[in-house]
Amino acid sequence: MIDISGINFKELLGAAAKAEENSREVYDFLAKNAKTFVTADRFKFLAGEEQKHEEYVRGVYNKTYGGKELTVPDDTPLPIPFIIFNDESDESELIEQAMEAELAAKEVYEKMSTMAKDEKRPDEIVLTLNYLAGMEQNHYNILEQELDRTKNFEEFDEYFPGMHIGP
Repeated sequence: MIDISGINFKELLGAAAKAEENSREVYDFLAKNAKTFVTADRFKFLAGEEQKHEEYVRGVYNKTYGGKELTVPDDTPLPIPFIIFNDESDESELIEQAMEAELAAKEVYEKMSTMAKDEKRPDEIVLTLNYLAGMEQNHYNILEQELDRTKNFEEFDEYFPGMHIGP
């Protein structure tokens, strides 16, 4: 469980934006390095979703703090898993890390929604945070399917290495 006690709403929004930015970068990387166009499209979709989520978080910040622009911090006070990747990263390992990050984001958004409700913030903010939590669960489900495909593809390619060369 992720503990957000002692972290104010403003810091949580910055941390959420940072997490969305990290996930988008990972999905862009996975899309560029995908072995099939179907997989690339799925990761492009997820990258686009993360971009929208960051925009939602920025909108909540703007609405909460009187039109001020959110500056995404380099570090966050949240103990959430950020995805570490480079050109040597294994696709299935990145997907597993992304799955952990999606579940962590879901939990944080749920807790932020409760915090927003307890602090009597506008219903629109509470609903937006709940919506984001649900979307993070959907992303986890997509990644779970993609992980199964990736592992099957890796195993299949091991037995039939020339399968994807073409005619």
